[in-house]
Parts: sequence; structure tokens; C-alpha cells
Amino acid sequence: MLLSGSFMNVSRQQIADFAILALRWYLAYYMFDYGVGKLMGNQFGAPDPRILDMPVKQVDRFFLAWHLFGLSRSFNVIVGLFQILGGVLIVMNRTALVGAVFLLPIIANTFFIDLAFTSNVPGEALTIRLACMMLSDFIILYYYRNKLLIAWQAITRGISARFRYPWWVYLLLVPVGLLIDATWGVIIWPLKTVITLMLR
Repeated sequence: MLLSGSFMNVSRQQIADFAILALRWYLAYYMFDYGVGKLMGNQFGAPDPRILDMPVKQVDRFFLAWHLFGLSRSFNVIVGLFQILGGVLIVMNRTALVGAVFLLPIIANTFFIDLAFTSNVPGEALTIRLACMMLSDFIILYYYRNKLLIAWQAITRGISARFRYPWWVYLLLVPVGLLIDATWGVIIWPLKTVITLMLR
């Protein structure tokens, strides 16, 4: 009787809060799962070594894409760390909204990759799961839409120009932009060389 009475006292708001909490942990679980899988090198690659001996035209695009993603260790580490970070952010009350916003492009990007490269293989289940994860993220963001609206209004208020320029000054933006691009190219050339060597 005591247990049934306590259930009777649960409000709709409490049920909704618990449902959102469950969605947050649902997303965090898969982000940890996918993130750790990438860090361990277990997520991508060819499931059967014989696939690598087949002509490219005969390889299913799903297996081909997964093999190519598996070739870059740095890609797997970076994406895996981002997924784990998003999972940590979304389970903590203080950073739950930051985590939901942070994870949305990560999940959406993975969804569109799966949508583009899955075919009539078991990979189709990944697309359905990722669609559910995106929907869960949208539900979380919608539930806290009032807080998001405040942040959106603050961001979109724009900036006030400190100085006003004559019209001809704006014509200089094109050559100045090209000069900036060339300058940055010279500055980061050594770093680009190092990154290229690391990604090989």
C-alpha cells in the first residue's frame, strides 16, 4: 500500500523529468560505447579479411566505408574522444544542455554517413538507431527550450560596429582576405607538414 501510495504522488513533471534523464543516459551509453570502441580500434575495419582481396567494384559500400574509416587511427581517436566528452557532458546536470548541443552534430554526421553508405547489410540497423538517438537529442533540447531560447537571444543580438567605413574600404576586403589566407598558409605550413606525416 505504501509503495502504491508513493506512485500516486508522482507528478507528471517528475515523470517527464525522469524520461528526459533516461534519454540523457541512453545517449551517454552509446556515446561511451562508440567512443571507447573507436579508441580501442574495434569499431571500423573490414569484418572479414577476404573482403580486402576482392575488386573494389564488388565490395559493398558499407564494408568499403568502414574499412576506409578504420585506416586512420587519428580520426578514430579524435571522434572517439569527442563522443566520450559529449557523453560526460550530457549526464551531468550542470552541462546537460551543453552536452545535447555538442552531441547533435556528432550524431547527425554519423547518421548521414550511415545513410549514405549502408545498403542491404546489417548496417541498416545503425541508421535506425542513430535516427532514434537524434530524435532523443531533439526531445531533450525541446524540453529545455526556454533555456535555449535565452541563450539564442543572447547570441543573436549581434555586435555593434565600433567604426563606420566608407564604401570603398569594403572593396579592399577581397585582396586583404587573400593576403590573410596566404599569410596563414606560410605560417602553418610546418604544422601542416607534421600533421600530414602523422596521418599517414
